[in-house]
Amino acid sequence: MPKKIALFSCGWAFDLLHDYARGVVKRMQGLDVDLYIFVCYPLYVESESLKIGELNIFNLPFMEDFDGVLILGNAIDHVGVYDEIIKRCKEAHIPVISTGRRDEYAYFVGSDNYDGAKALYTHVIEEHGVCNPLFIAGNENNEDSNMRYETLCEVMRDHGLDDSAVEVFYTMWEPKLTIDYLHEKYGDRNVPLPDAIICANDTLAIATCLALEEIGYEVPSDTIVTGYDNDYSAEIFNPSITSVDQRYDDLGAYALRILLDVIDGNKRNKEVYIGSELFASESCGCACLRDLDYLRREHGKRVFYDRMMTTLFERNVTMIEGEAMKGMSYEEFETNLRRAFKSNKSFIGETFHLILEPSFRKSLTNLDTKFRTHGYSRVMDAVFSMENGNITSDPEFESRKLIPSIDPSLRNRVFVFVPIHEVTKNYGYMVFGDNVDIIGNGNHLYEFITRIDVILSKVRQNISLRILNKKLVELTETDALTKVKNRQAYAAKESELNSIIRSGARIEFAIGVFDINFLKTINDEYGHEAGDAYIVNCCRLLCRVFRNSPVYRIGGDEFAILLTGDDYENREKLLDEADRKMAEIARTDPPPEERVWVAGGIGVYERGSDNKVAEVFSRADSAMYEHKMRMKEKGYEISDKI
Repeated sequence: MPKKIALFSCGWAFDLLHDYARGVVKRMQGLDVDLYIFVCYPLYVESESLKIGELNIFNLPFMEDFDGVLILGNAIDHVGVYDEIIKRCKEAHIPVISTGRRDEYAYFVGSDNYDGAKALYTHVIEEHGVCNPLFIAGNENNEDSNMRYETLCEVMRDHGLDDSAVEVFYTMWEPKLTIDYLHEKYGDRNVPLPDAIICANDTLAIATCLALEEIGYEVPSDTIVTGYDNDYSAEIFNPSITSVDQRYDDLGAYALRILLDVIDGNKRNKEVYIGSELFASESCGCACLRDLDYLRREHGKRVFYDRMMTTLFERNVTMIEGEAMKGMSYEEFETNLRRAFKSNKSFIGETFHLILEPSFRKSLTNLDTKFRTHGYSRVMDAVFSMENGNITSDPEFESRKLIPSIDPSLRNRVFVFVPIHEVTKNYGYMVFGDNVDIIGNGNHLYEFITRIDVILSKVRQNISLRILNKKLVELTETDALTKVKNRQAYAAKESELNSIIRSGARIEFAIGVFDINFLKTINDEYGHEAGDAYIVNCCRLLCRVFRNSPVYRIGGDEFAILLTGDDYENREKLLDEADRKMAEIARTDPPPEERVWVAGGIGVYERGSDNKVAEVFSRADSAMYEHKMRMKEKGYEISDKI
């Protein structure tokens, strides 16, 4: 059995997570190791309920089933989440390698951020004369962001500069908050710019450059800007961002190496650092040593391709949504969604699984269904399951298995798990197999997840509303006393049949009309409760005899029956059977309300001569009155029966 390694991270730092995961996968080659990546996209500024729905994916795996865990701790900044993962690993007695964040239980593998930050801030002070910087920070409790700020202050003090005046703005890692802050503070150009804006990462640095350009400033001539991480997007940005390369691909490879050593019982240092590298570039006024023109031209070549793939992606997701929304029931929804995924694998790849909570299915027919907000059900529904291009039929499986089916012949598997939810309501999760690059395509992956969330919410709403509407229609078309269909339902069916008749289509049906005898006498002599019981008993006999046909109560003591199929073919026999059953009941000498005396007649639709159902009904009504007269001729009197 291959060693199972879990990797936990939030996914907003696409490039860093991708580089780290690629480093892990590169190190896996030739080893008997599979990687399970659990990733989500909670925004720091969104509601707590939305965060709960996203972060729940971290509760999916049973730590006892894994040999070891990797955590990108600096990407998991939400209160208590990182600590909970560590706690579960500790309880399962499995080793943990953490990057970017420390815990006494975990081994730590990280870049030498202190030396990298010190080199960056020494550079801008000594080479560019910075003495009055603004620091654009991440979260107040983020270790990396705080370390970079503290290092900036230290370097300033070492150079005889006053660090107490350094202004800090906390962005919660949100670029928009950075842009809004800079517009508010410097938008009227009455407040002088600092001589440098030092950002906690490259994304914030890019946002800073864009905001300054919108205001009317230029970087680096009006102020210099620096970032951190050396993302590819920051490198090719104009101006290219001066940054620090933390070598995340090397971090991933080194972290797995140490984890496997610890799993095998080998001793390793509790903390290991690899060197980071200063990347001086255009945003601080330096000439970049890398060939940026070449990188930008290569990126430009991909613009058309990326635009084309984005259009294709949009079409595919829209097609999936269209297919899913066609269903009138859960079964139709499943069938349509499977067809949509099967017909186009361009984004999902050859291994993909869509797993739903059983509560999702239940909620379509029961609006009061409770959804999980923490963890996953023991048994899940596999709506779509494809392993290495082969679609499998495994409708239910234990969530602890994580994946319905795995090809045992394949090695070095990589599985990416992402959550599906509506706010806190846990709908399930998706699995992408053998494609570590999908987390590098973070915008598309996040959009795909979000669209699937919305699609499932719409499906749930639409189907449940249809079912609710159907129940409401059934309620309005149901007789309150007898629970059979009422006059309104008969009128709707009559209208439907009239349309068929007008179309000239071939159809066979008959109408049975039945009238209860002696109802007024029972009401007068025994009360209306007895009369109601009498009506119910008469109706029950009609339903038992004409068991394959809908029965309608169209008046106080009058019923109509639409006869089709076997009941249509055997209509005369069934009419005689009703008479026999009434006679059998009478011989038992029951109480008045339990007696059943119903006169009935049947009219048959004659194609070519009948233009509407009312003509058939009229003949049935006449036949019913003839039957009533025959019953009287046989000597049935009210006094005999009551």
